[in-house]
Amino acid sequence: MPLLTQDIPTISEIEPGLFIGDFASSSELSTLTDNKITAIVSLANNESEVWSRPANRELVPQDSHMFICCADSPTQDILVRLGDICDFIDKHSKKSPGQSNILVHCTAGKSRSATIVVAYLMRKNGQSLDAVMKHVKDKRSIAPSANFRDQLRIWEEVECEVWEDAERTKPKAAYREWIEKQRQRAEYKTKAKNHRDCSVRSLDYVSRLSDN
Repeated sequence: MPLLTQDIPTISEIEPGLFIGDFASSSELSTLTDNKITAIVSLANNESEVWSRPANRELVPQDSHMFICCADSPTQDILVRLGDICDFIDKHSKKSPGQSNILVHCTAGKSRSATIVVAYLMRKNGQSLDAVMKHVKDKRSIAPSANFRDQLRIWEEVECEVWEDAERTKPKAAYREWIEKQRQRAEYKTKAKNHRDCSVRSLDYVSRLSDN
């Protein structure tokens, strides 16, 4: 049975050695120690100074901590880094099973981090998006944003590889179409903003004229 929102802990083990957590789980020494966390993927707007404290770096060295600048926004592209993140998790999951665990976290441990873990398990286990979502929801209450759910569907469509080439420079058709839609959406928003700005200036000008 999926967990209720109020029951969400700071950290949850989704599969042996793989955890989803909130920001606190990435910084609290007791949480890291108790769960034998030795590698972290952080998805946040900014890096935290807490991660670089000597005691934290002793548990999770800098080369075992992957920071991804990632906003939980309608325009954030997470597909562009999914392959790199999955490779990082794969690399660290092979180190001392049971003694070296991996934490993927964001601010609340519900959207960004959940998206990454779902994508990783789809690739690792060759399972469908629906199957993995159900599995993860049985372990933790998660809620990937509409934007990230769309990207997970693309991840499934391209069979967990968004690039045509080994250098990861040529996006596959489904990913390329998504990028183009995002570009068009951004252009529309810019034009709409410019229109609103012009309207405001026009109203202000008319208002000043009427005051004279």
